[in-house]
Amino acid sequence: MYRVYWTDDTNTPQGIYTSTLNGALRITEEKRRAGCTFVTMVSEDPNSIGKPGVDSVEDGVLPNGELYTWKKRR
Repeated sequence: MYRVYWTDDTNTPQGIYTSTLNGALRITEEKRRAGCTFVTMVSEDPNSIGKPGVDSVEDGVLPNGELYTWKKRR
C-alpha cells in the first residue's frame, strides 16, 4: 500500500492510495509535471512486525539472544 500526497494549486493538501510502487511513482511524476507542490509518497513495510529498532539491550544481548555489537563511529 502506497500513498501519494501533494498540495494543489489552491494550497489544499490532497492524497491518493495505490497498491503498487509503479503506480505511486507514476502518480508522483504526474503531479510534479502538473505543477503541484510538496509532492511525496510514503509506504509501510508489509513485512514489518513489532516496533522498529531495539527494544532493550541487557548486558550486551538483544531480547532474541543475539549479541548487540553496534558501535557509533565518530
